[in-house]
Amino acid sequence: MKTKLKKFTEFSKSILPNEAKYLETQYQFVDQEKLQIIQMVIANALSQSTRNDFDDTIDKRKYSYIKDWIEKKLLSIDVDATIGWIMTLNQKILTDAIASNEEKEFLNYISSYKNIDFTFQNLYELAKEYKSYLLVRMRYKDHQIVSDFIKTYTTHASKAKEIKEKLYTATTEITNQYTLNNNETKHLEEWLLQVFKDDGINGKNRYQAFVLLAFMYTNYSENDKLKVLFDQIDIYFSQGMMYSRRLLSNYYASRVLLHSKQDEFKEAEFYGYLSIRQNNSDTLMYLNNLVAILLRNNKPEKAFSLLEKHKDLYKETHNYHQKIGYCSYQIRVLSELQKNSLAEATAKTFLRKHKNEVLKHRWHHFFTSYISTLIAQEKYEEVLKLATKFDLIEKEVERQKQNNYVPNISWSISLSRYMEGKINSVRLLEEIKAPLLDIQPTKNQKQLMIKVIDRLSKNLPEAFLKLKSHI
Repeated sequence: MKTKLKKFTEFSKSILPNEAKYLETQYQFVDQEKLQIIQMVIANALSQSTRNDFDDTIDKRKYSYIKDWIEKKLLSIDVDATIGWIMTLNQKILTDAIASNEEKEFLNYISSYKNIDFTFQNLYELAKEYKSYLLVRMRYKDHQIVSDFIKTYTTHASKAKEIKEKLYTATTEITNQYTLNNNETKHLEEWLLQVFKDDGINGKNRYQAFVLLAFMYTNYSENDKLKVLFDQIDIYFSQGMMYSRRLLSNYYASRVLLHSKQDEFKEAEFYGYLSIRQNNSDTLMYLNNLVAILLRNNKPEKAFSLLEKHKDLYKETHNYHQKIGYCSYQIRVLSELQKNSLAEATAKTFLRKHKNEVLKHRWHHFFTSYISTLIAQEKYEEVLKLATKFDLIEKEVERQKQNNYVPNISWSISLSRYMEGKINSVRLLEEIKAPLLDIQPTKNQKQLMIKVIDRLSKNLPEAFLKLKSHI
């Protein structure tokens, strides 16, 4: 490929599948070469494997034209861009800084407004603010345009406000179910589905209903319903509804979790890569999820490359939940690449700097990776020192009460106690069987437990291979 198409090729790689599906419904080019270019962009964006090269004999100006056309088409439906425009106008109205061309653009926008869209509530509130601005300046003609808009959509605005308040109440109930596990929320399902599917309701409320339904189905482990929900919003995105790259990234990241739960790790990896195409405040979380999938798919080299590429994001974040997640995966990836000394040094440095945050936020995630690399180096005494210093045995007892418990730390401590001569083989078998007595592991838990057993079997085959029969 010639260098002259390098920029366009990189641009085309940024096009997401749902964007491609939307663009496919929009183009009406007569020029055969322009048709060839846009069709290639769409085909490459929809492909999960191979990408075809662009024809470098076509006039470069046609590539520039297609690039501009794509950017304008996507910008015209981007709800984040529209919200940004509305917020900017609001600030300028409040500070008497709005320019005449900006006023003209806004008046034309509300004059031709036909369908309730994603940003309707923001637009309506701006119109009310602007109405007062115009009246004080005795601009009666423009004031009438805004008044007509407000009058036309008063009922819609009242309905949108009522739905927003009900959604807030539903959010409280559903999040309480997740954190406290103390109430049923099934009674909300039918209403939330109605809101989500009603194209007469503003998109922001519809999207919030989608988020709550996804949360609810996750709470109830109703993966089939979750997939139907995701497939429906996928259609909406492809039609240009509720679209922004931020929302698409969030959707792709949610599909990562769904497919991983269903052991569809190839699909999870595909959506994981899509989720990190666009940088936003959640990119580090999406990256951590993707690295976890790559490790499940036995691709530590790719995981390492991704972590290195996003190192600045990790250094800059103040979100310790994700910061600890990144470091934990970094330790694990280094260990899987047989760089255990570096993995151990990384863990020690991080723990020294962020001990309080580790213990407060994600102690189990961090110490699972740290202890794993110590076990790989047969540093059993170091494992026991960590267990004593940070009360890991007591913490593990408390963690056993959780539904997704996997006793990797507990087993590693028992192995270390045996290797250091603290307990005999009979006691070891009792200790490693104990965490399994009161649980009925899910399919996913069993898979994770078997992976832990296989890893620990390298150190003590006779004990841990016996354990498999108890799972």
